[in-house]
Amino acid sequence: MKKLITLIVMLVFVAGELSAARLCPSKGRVMDERGGAVEYATVVLLRDSAQVTGTATDAEGRFTLKAPAGDYTLRIQYLGYDPLTRQVHVAAESDLGDFVLRSSATQIEGVVVKARIVRREADRFVVDVANAPAAAGRDGAELLERAPGVWMDGEKISINGKGGTKVFVNDRELRMEPAQLMAYLRSLRAEEIQRIEIVPTAGADHDADAAGGIVLITLRKRREDGLQGSLSLRTEQSGLIHRYGPGGNVSIHSGRLDLNVSAWGQLGSSEMDSQEETSYTAGRKRLSAASSMNDDDYNGGATLGAVYEFDGRNSLGAEFSYLHLNTQTTTGTSTDMTSGSVTNTASRYAGGNAANGYEGTFNYVRKIDTLGSTFKVLGDYAHRNTSLRNDNRSRIAPPAPAPAVDSLYRDRTRSSYDVAALTLALDKRFSKRWRLRTGIKYTRNEMRNDARYEYLRGEAWTRNEAQSFEINYTEHIAAAYGVVTASLGRWSAVAGLRGEYTHTYGRGDVGQDYFSLFPNANLSCRLSEDGAYSLVAQYARTIERPRFWTLTPQRMQISDYTYQTGNPLLDPAYKQDVSLTLVLAHKYTLTGGVILQRDEINQTTAADADNPDMLGILWVNYDDTKTWYAAANLPIQPTEWLQINMGANYMRRGQRVEQHAPETFQHILLANVSATIELPANFYVDLSYRYQSRMTFGNATVEPMQFLNAEVKKRFGRRFTLSFSARSLLDEGQEITAQGDGFVRRVITRQPWCARSYQIGITCNFKSGKAFRKKSVEAGASEDKGRM
Repeated sequence: MKKLITLIVMLVFVAGELSAARLCPSKGRVMDERGGAVEYATVVLLRDSAQVTGTATDAEGRFTLKAPAGDYTLRIQYLGYDPLTRQVHVAAESDLGDFVLRSSATQIEGVVVKARIVRREADRFVVDVANAPAAAGRDGAELLERAPGVWMDGEKISINGKGGTKVFVNDRELRMEPAQLMAYLRSLRAEEIQRIEIVPTAGADHDADAAGGIVLITLRKRREDGLQGSLSLRTEQSGLIHRYGPGGNVSIHSGRLDLNVSAWGQLGSSEMDSQEETSYTAGRKRLSAASSMNDDDYNGGATLGAVYEFDGRNSLGAEFSYLHLNTQTTTGTSTDMTSGSVTNTASRYAGGNAANGYEGTFNYVRKIDTLGSTFKVLGDYAHRNTSLRNDNRSRIAPPAPAPAVDSLYRDRTRSSYDVAALTLALDKRFSKRWRLRTGIKYTRNEMRNDARYEYLRGEAWTRNEAQSFEINYTEHIAAAYGVVTASLGRWSAVAGLRGEYTHTYGRGDVGQDYFSLFPNANLSCRLSEDGAYSLVAQYARTIERPRFWTLTPQRMQISDYTYQTGNPLLDPAYKQDVSLTLVLAHKYTLTGGVILQRDEINQTTAADADNPDMLGILWVNYDDTKTWYAAANLPIQPTEWLQINMGANYMRRGQRVEQHAPETFQHILLANVSATIELPANFYVDLSYRYQSRMTFGNATVEPMQFLNAEVKKRFGRRFTLSFSARSLLDEGQEITAQGDGFVRRVITRQPWCARSYQIGITCNFKSGKAFRKKSVEAGASEDKGRM
């Protein structure tokens, strides 16, 4: 450890010495032939064919380069334009003037720019995908998996081990189911992505429940007065999975109008097997069970959006999307309960879960000045209906001579959710150094649940009053925020404050009324003149509100002696996050921090009050949780054709499930290594390994797991990409142990996401016309809809 600290200090000292030479800032602006700004163009300074420094233009086409005084070759390029090369002289505070790029009749081929791939800003990491040749051939999910601090576990995305991460594309949150989100990310090609930004701690301009950080994906410019799109088909096959995922999207730009249409589907079946062993301390009982669950999925959705620019300053956007989910489930179980003699219970559960929803979004955006200041009005409405049914038949066979007993019961649950929000937002840029973001927002959430449980008595269905319920509630949230961004020499800061008032009322003992303040601050110091070495401190206070389905006390039978249910009395959880990040040579990062949380929302396993043999998986509020964490990201490129990325997250988690209970501690390690090999003829090989150590939440422990994946891709020109991958080659099951008052439960499952599978995918891209940037409709209720 002492050697590591000494090495870091030496690196920082050497960096300071190397940057002692005076660097002169030079600014300029890049425009197209009509005088419009060209954003995200690559700008580099060369001396004797060697790159001295490089950057990308901002939304107004402006750039700033820092280099010692002298004569250089300036090179500017962007896809769809002819490269521009000029001789320039750099001196103190040089203004290099305006540069005009002219449209190219052909695409740029074989241009490699060694610009900075990863850089750290005051509150985020920025991955410059457009300037990363090794990114070619990858999809959006693979790029995200290799971004600093990002951990992907199946369909879950986290930053520095913090779950609940939100993903935005061109400032529009992807409000999708986890499987749909991953399917969309896999449909994006590296050639489509300009940059990926990783925001570990969301600012005050986002809802206070964006506690897991934010991923911002910016797409490149596309076609102007033309059409572009893609069609894709992906299939996944294994002993547990038979799944097909078609998808497609089309974007059209004509004059001042942008139209975007997309559709996706997921069809197929999956299976999950489990083995359970439970020991009861009372009566020396033992339970042994085996179950198999089969799902048939028929899911799909479509989105239609339009953006119209009245002039250079005013635009209006609208978007409508529809979602349909339908899963039919059949589960068979066999359970032996041993207490001197053996009682066997054989059950069959036939159920279905259907959901239909639609969302509407509109926004008005006005550009206030040439610095990029904007005023926005955002309106959102989302509605979703869900219907859940279960038909259960059980046969209990006690020891002879007692006869077998059949039982038949069913439940029908209908739920509906409505979310409406209105946001007014002002983003005022006073200069390159000073910026103010402020706004107000009102959100109305409404949830209605009606569950009817029945059992067969004789020839008639009889209502089970103890389990049937009706819960309706309405939630109002009013918020106001302000965020200031400042850049002062080596120091830069982003600081904000958000206030939220929440009022909830309804049937079923639901009622809350509270006001909270959520401060947020980021302070960055460049340890070297060019920013290659820097130190970043962050602090944020956030809130986690219960998701709608965790509030519903719907009882879902998992096996003969296990069920899961929600809790309408859940309280919101408050979290404070403090971290410090050291950036070395622009790309190596070391982060340490602590998360302090009250009333964390999580699950626990407990014996049922009416039947101690029955175990319930319940949503509860933990009393107190503390997590100390350290994260490292080390990208290495030993050769032009090999890129390796290593990442690790360590957490020391202390938790107190109940008030006055002793605090327990555990150590968690997440590690991953990935390698990309670029072969001739546009072949790519990706290898990745991930490790997850033992984790305990409440009284449940998940045993260690590891994953090994391999993929081969072949690109045919610019239009077709064919891929073949083998996922979870180690084919490990998941083992969970729960220990509570009177029982110890051990379950081993084989689930689709951790079973060995093989995937084949093909993507076809098409386009016509000149280059344009695809516009998307911004929403203001993204975080609220995520609770559905």
